[in-house]
Amino acid sequence: MNICLDNTSRCRRRFRSFWLMVHLYIALTIGFVFVILGLTGACNVFLFELEELGLPQVHHEANALPCSLDDIMQTVKAAHPQRKGKWSVLLPGSGNDYVRVQYPMPEETADELFAPLRILVEPYSGKITAESFWGQTLWTLIYETHSDLLMGKLGVKIGEIGFDTICFLGLFLFISALTGIYLWWPRWGKFKKAVSIKRGASPERFYFDLHKITGFYSSIILLILAFTGFSFSYGDYIKPLIRSFSSVKEKHLEEPDVKSKVIDNAKPLSIARAVDIADTIFPDAELRRVETPDGEANHRWSRSKVWIDQYSGKVLSVQDPNQFTAGETFLNLMWPLHSGEAFGLLGRILWCVMGFAPLILYISGIIRWLQKRKAKRLHKSQQTTNRMLQRP
Repeated sequence: MNICLDNTSRCRRRFRSFWLMVHLYIALTIGFVFVILGLTGACNVFLFELEELGLPQVHHEANALPCSLDDIMQTVKAAHPQRKGKWSVLLPGSGNDYVRVQYPMPEETADELFAPLRILVEPYSGKITAESFWGQTLWTLIYETHSDLLMGKLGVKIGEIGFDTICFLGLFLFISALTGIYLWWPRWGKFKKAVSIKRGASPERFYFDLHKITGFYSSIILLILAFTGFSFSYGDYIKPLIRSFSSVKEKHLEEPDVKSKVIDNAKPLSIARAVDIADTIFPDAELRRVETPDGEANHRWSRSKVWIDQYSGKVLSVQDPNQFTAGETFLNLMWPLHSGEAFGLLGRILWCVMGFAPLILYISGIIRWLQKRKAKRLHKSQQTTNRMLQRP
């Protein structure tokens, strides 16, 4: 009976030692990348607010009406007559006070993975306030660092590899967080001690406590960030798991293959008319984004969309989140869960704060690892000295 217990205890120690090594090697090899992703992600949560910090505040009289989207687009296109084709417009709200007009594929940055021209327009005067290409301002550079470590500036293919790599690292962050929870898990009756820092403790104990409580309080959010980040590039590997409890369409969330039917001598619909048509389908939705020549209404990055023939006004396709299955709704939550928007402003603030957790975990973990290495060397040296003193 004692032998059985000893074997069980030995197996548990080996099992724990294995996951401790996994946890350690992940930290030593790619832990610093997690630090970069955490700090840049903390900024990205409030990207629009940070971008507009240095801009004049939007002022208007109480009863003043903003310029129509048609007038705004006319101003933008007059400033850029050479840019033909698709434009997108993001309306003020949810973190931005200016109308944001974007041209997705400018010639100047065609060799980059993602570098649209972005134009900020004062909504009441209709004047262009700022213009820039994505990745050429501080905050968009930080965002791009988070998404592909700036590899997108080296080319489309290299950028795609960089983005896929960053998403794949979510798997390692997920494993690191899970192993951290396993290694932290306290014995019965030791929970309070496991989630607090001992007062007056030695430096060794302080960094140990700091590491474990930071990991404990951030673990759930880190697991969410890791899973959702992984899903952005590897959603096809997640769909089979989701289909085990709910159906998911093969091309869920993909843009429909629809085109306007050209009518001779017909003028394209105005944006206002396209919005009116979309409002008949989603009467309670707030207009957040419009793309030309197609029309689209949604709330920030939500999925309530309408595709409208730019000549006839016919509704070509509708994407309605209310019609999603449970599995499709789960997939639709990946982005708002990753950004914290799913929980409103408080969620975004919490997600921003948690962006500093990898930095604290990395520094405290490295310091604790170095402390243990030093202690082992001293212990080994002391044993060697003792053996030499015991010699006749």
